[in-house]
Amino acid sequence: MTRNVYYCQFQGATFVIQAESEAVEDRDTTGAILDGIGDLLRHGIRVVLVFGKGDRFENELRTTHGARPHPETNRLVIPESSLARIREERSRVGQAVASLCRSADLPCSVLPESMVRAERRIGHGSTGVVATIDTPAIRGVLDEGKLAILGFGGEDHRGHFLQVPSTSIAADLAVELPAEKLLLLTQAGGIVVPDRKGDPRQLSFADLEELLCLLQRKDAGGHSILRGEMLPKVHAAIRAAAGGVSQVHLVSYSRLLDEILTRTGVGTMIERRQSHHVDFARPDDLDEIVRLHVESRRYVTRWGTPFVKPLGRSELERLVPHTLLLKHRRIIVGKLHATEVPGAPGAIQIGGVVIGENHQDSQQGQLLLGEALQRFAERGHTVAVAVTASERAKKLFERLGGRRESSGPWQTRLLDASALRYAPEERSDVQLFEFPLKP
Repeated sequence: MTRNVYYCQFQGATFVIQAESEAVEDRDTTGAILDGIGDLLRHGIRVVLVFGKGDRFENELRTTHGARPHPETNRLVIPESSLARIREERSRVGQAVASLCRSADLPCSVLPESMVRAERRIGHGSTGVVATIDTPAIRGVLDEGKLAILGFGGEDHRGHFLQVPSTSIAADLAVELPAEKLLLLTQAGGIVVPDRKGDPRQLSFADLEELLCLLQRKDAGGHSILRGEMLPKVHAAIRAAAGGVSQVHLVSYSRLLDEILTRTGVGTMIERRQSHHVDFARPDDLDEIVRLHVESRRYVTRWGTPFVKPLGRSELERLVPHTLLLKHRRIIVGKLHATEVPGAPGAIQIGGVVIGENHQDSQQGQLLLGEALQRFAERGHTVAVAVTASERAKKLFERLGGRRESSGPWQTRLLDASALRYAPEERSDVQLFEFPLKP
């Protein structure tokens, strides 16, 4: 699916994009983000940019003005004496962003803090929470085809400035407009959690239930696995998704368009409910199966051998009844097929594992293969096997309990047959993984 198809899909939709830290401190990073936003505007997508504080300014608030994180909420407690400086910084960042927009010939309107009506958060000094947002005024800017720019902070009912975090404003605004997407830009690129071995792994997608569970998870040292810049963004994502925003994305500053204009994305996508489904293929899925399989030929060993065995259309058509598909919102993002192993009762061989855009070690691959193994067990199979030379696939297989095995007679036969299509110099990289199946 080309980018133009995605542009057509979202034409007329509203995106809210939140950026802070390096995204507002580094001129080149800000410029790159605005280039991506300009591309969205030119394709008829309405955009609001909500900017937050830079890291250097936050450090100034802590060291010079006495701001400190609240021990329970982790939000900054803002002294009233720092409000004038915060307001000044808000104005400076807004002017800097507007200047870059003018240089890029990007129509924009910087909105005042009075757009956000705020109330003091009890126990947090002069930190505020969003009470209301002037969404009609913001829609008016969007109707003119301009980028609406809104900064951190707001005013109480008396017109006094309060510091309101940009993540909170962006989440509430996305709900109120309403927006099709909320994009929270991060340095990390997405939500990273420890896998079963304790190694870091980025989540490709999550739903509300999973996010709520992640907020309670601890690492081996007893610390919350979500902390630092990620914590307020996860809170914002929960508020937005619960409030009806279709999709929330946490993505790197530099990968804005890659997240929303590719089939599988590059960051973490959050939805209220799971929208991924695994099911057996139907005959009318053949074209997409062929496309995915052809796409996999780009990924080869150092000797030029494709990691996924090349198969023609007729062979893939024969395998359709034995093919499982991973779909996201009716779009096929992954596939695999499985056939019984001759001479090995109860054994089934997995092949043709392809995840869109080579996300073979992503959460999509884990979801597809995990569901496949469960279904094979339900059908009475006792063991599943898969053969690969791909290091990414090997890591995926191990995460799901696969054991490297080649000692049995039929296992040796399968491994030797699979290795024949590889160059002699790389056959030692080809390994067979065995998955014990329990009904």
